[in-house]
Amino acid sequence: MRGIRLSSLSVAHFRGINETTLFDFSAPLTLVFAPNGTGKTTMCEATEWLLTGQVERLKEGKGFDATVLRSKFAKETDSPATSADIVIGGQRRFVRRVAEGVQSPATFGSDRANATAYRPHELLALLAPAAAADEAHHLTAINLRQRWLKGTRFLSAEALAALIDTDDETIERRTQVFADLLGIRHLLDAERQCEKFANELSSRLRALNSLVERQSAEADALEQSMAGAEAADPPSTTSARSEANAAAELLATDELHQALEQSSFDDVLGALAAVHGRQRHAVDARTFGAQRVEAQWSMYSTLELAVNEGTALEARLSRSLAEVEEKSRNAAASVAERSSQRAVTSDAARALAAAKDRLSHLSAVLLATLLDTGALDGRPQTLGALSDLYPESQWNTDARAQRRGDLVALETAIGNAADQIQRERLLDAEIAATRTGEATEEELATLRSDVAGADVRARAASTLLDATADPVARLQAAARALLAHDHGVDAAKCPTCSHDWGDAAQLRSAISATLSAAPEFIEVARTAAAVASDAARVARERLDAALAAKNQINVLEKERASLLAAAEARRRESERLGFAEGATPEMARVARLRIDVADALAEFLADCDRLSTTLLGGSDQLLAPEVQVSDLLDQLDKTFSEHDRAIQLRLAGLAKDIEDTIKERDQLRASYASTQQNLRECRQALQQNSADLAALRAAWEEAAPGVDRTDAELSALKTHLAAEAQRLLRAEGHIEAARSAWSAESRRARLRDLRQALQPSLDRQKRMSDQIAASKRARAVFYDAYTTMSRKRVEDLSRVVNPLFARMHANRVFDRINLGDDRDFLHWLADAGGQQLDPGKDFSQGQRQDLALALFLARARSLGGTFFLDEPITHLDDLNRVGLLDILRATVLESSHFLNLVITTSSRALARHLIEKFAGVELVETPEGRARPLRVLELDGNGRSGVRLTEVYPPR
Repeated sequence: MRGIRLSSLSVAHFRGINETTLFDFSAPLTLVFAPNGTGKTTMCEATEWLLTGQVERLKEGKGFDATVLRSKFAKETDSPATSADIVIGGQRRFVRRVAEGVQSPATFGSDRANATAYRPHELLALLAPAAAADEAHHLTAINLRQRWLKGTRFLSAEALAALIDTDDETIERRTQVFADLLGIRHLLDAERQCEKFANELSSRLRALNSLVERQSAEADALEQSMAGAEAADPPSTTSARSEANAAAELLATDELHQALEQSSFDDVLGALAAVHGRQRHAVDARTFGAQRVEAQWSMYSTLELAVNEGTALEARLSRSLAEVEEKSRNAAASVAERSSQRAVTSDAARALAAAKDRLSHLSAVLLATLLDTGALDGRPQTLGALSDLYPESQWNTDARAQRRGDLVALETAIGNAADQIQRERLLDAEIAATRTGEATEEELATLRSDVAGADVRARAASTLLDATADPVARLQAAARALLAHDHGVDAAKCPTCSHDWGDAAQLRSAISATLSAAPEFIEVARTAAAVASDAARVARERLDAALAAKNQINVLEKERASLLAAAEARRRESERLGFAEGATPEMARVARLRIDVADALAEFLADCDRLSTTLLGGSDQLLAPEVQVSDLLDQLDKTFSEHDRAIQLRLAGLAKDIEDTIKERDQLRASYASTQQNLRECRQALQQNSADLAALRAAWEEAAPGVDRTDAELSALKTHLAAEAQRLLRAEGHIEAARSAWSAESRRARLRDLRQALQPSLDRQKRMSDQIAASKRARAVFYDAYTTMSRKRVEDLSRVVNPLFARMHANRVFDRINLGDDRDFLHWLADAGGQQLDPGKDFSQGQRQDLALALFLARARSLGGTFFLDEPITHLDDLNRVGLLDILRATVLESSHFLNLVITTSSRALARHLIEKFAGVELVETPEGRARPLRVLELDGNGRSGVRLTEVYPPR
């Protein structure tokens, strides 16, 4: 028993198959038929995952994440799971794999109950022991065995094309597929590893060569620079140290004593340079301050005196400025107050002029009204007497308006009184004439009774007429319908028409004569109905005339009563307004004019009182009661002239005061501006002198801190600073000498280090070159072994491929399939009548498919076990269909005890042809016993709605 044989497969929650689905692979040939998207490829990938722990198509990078296997429509608690019953080396085994997060742990055992957890390399060593050497590293062995199982047990459309494609883009893939198919992938990987190792070493060797070249160039440059130095001995480390010690003694700081104890001389030089720089900066700052003090030494006393005097002057000017500012504010407030008084007085003058105009207008209106009423008769009359003469002027405006309205209405009513009296007389005469023909109540009752009787008699006559006329009218309509009837045949044959009449024309004439004459009783009834209707109409007219006369009398009496009520209302209104009996329209007009005079007088007096309060303050009256009415205008002009003169005098006084105050304010403002300018100049001068004095003091403090400012101290300071400058100059010379000595020693030390570092690099360079050469030799050895073994196995394979391809390719075009030359023996060639053809370029799609299937089936026959072909047949015609099915049948019959094939397809025709081909084949031997050679499984549905499996063949 050879290879791995699967007898059953269970898939659950795996990508396109959500629910648990059990596949039976016990037959030597199992065809899984299903439409696209149903789960055929999912079944093949589930088997690949079960055996190898990964799905190569779904890998991203080197690792494999099992979360991609979970069905999109599975519950959160469901995980992808696959299990199978398999036969290995003649023994039945059970294997199961469940996804747990990103991992894919597997269990393996004799049956489901005894299955235990196996690590990946342990399980793969049982499933593919020949794919890797036993002493290989377990990670390398896992990779080799996974690829071998994928390459030998599964044939996809992509691998099918790679078996025969010869283009440069797919040569690498074709090599890997053949290596997996022939079981020599470990030799190919070993060759590739040697090549990879040599390439990596070459990259590192190039970097090492570049480093050696740079170090050699640097050493040569140092030797050349040192060879051109003077013949004298270069300064040693000891002389550099002595120079540094001398500089440190001159600089004399604790920091330098600590730096001299350090092992790195570069740090010592850096510390010396830093201390020298700080001391140089301090001495330069003191020297600059001393020079500035020396340049302005004679101005010190003058600056102190100027600052003291400026401070006193600033205080005096500040006090003077405050006094001027206070006076200016008082003057501005006085100007504003007097300006406000002038504005108020000007407003009073304008109000007085407006009041004069209004009172003059009102007085003119009053005089005009008096003239219209005739009240001005030339006799002297005072304003008080006029007010007494017209007491209505004391009324309010609404009362006078009410009285005027009443008088206007009374005047109108009196004017219409004569017409109303004439209308009343006419109404009396019309009522008397109408009453002569007025019907009494007894007469009206008799008329109503006559109308009711006549209506009853008219309705009875009409009812009798309808009762007699309607049946006769219906009979007449039926007779006319009979006259319009036409038999369409000889009338003599009609028993009705021919009986006693002779023909149809005589019958129609008799009927027409009868219809033209109405019956006598109908005429009598119609006459009686007309008489009764006329009598009822006449009775109704007499009643309507009597009622109309009575209504006319009522209307006339209502109009007469309204006229009498209007006369009574006119009389009462005349009495209320104070008129005696017999008031005329002229009297009402005179009374209305009196109200006009009262209105004009009341408005005039009210304005006089208001102006007396607002303009005169209520202390005096604008016009006395004794003023004559005829002199009103002159008196008003006199009174207003006196008040206007007083206001103008007050305005002139305010203008003079404002002018004087403005002049005083302007003088104060000019004084304030002058004082403020003097204060500003004083402060500027004081600020400048204070700044110069402070700068001079600061310069002295910087040059000689804590020392009194005297001429002797200034001379001592200059002497001390000159000595300090000389000390720093000597220290700088020692530092430069130490730096030069140390630079020469550093170049010698660097040269020595470079020479010492070059030798290990050269030794390493030689070792890496030797390793690269050994890797290339190992690669050549592996390549030769891979090529030799591949050629041998391919030659063995070709002896099977040719008869398979010849039988499968029914339309015989090619004589045989040959290997390529030694350089590319995997490049298959075809002989056809002495011509060589390239399958990748010269074969049709169907011919390429036939050759690839022949290669895979030949290898499958040599290995044994279960093989999966996912959609391998896409180009099938009537000729090669018979050959292909014959090959499958022959393969099953010859190898059923150690080989079974699982083929997926979406072609119903292929399923039908396979069933027809195997229908007459008897039972064959299998590891499970004798069984039918073909099983056809049909899948239906999808991952969303659920996948259903049905066994189509053999029939149950």
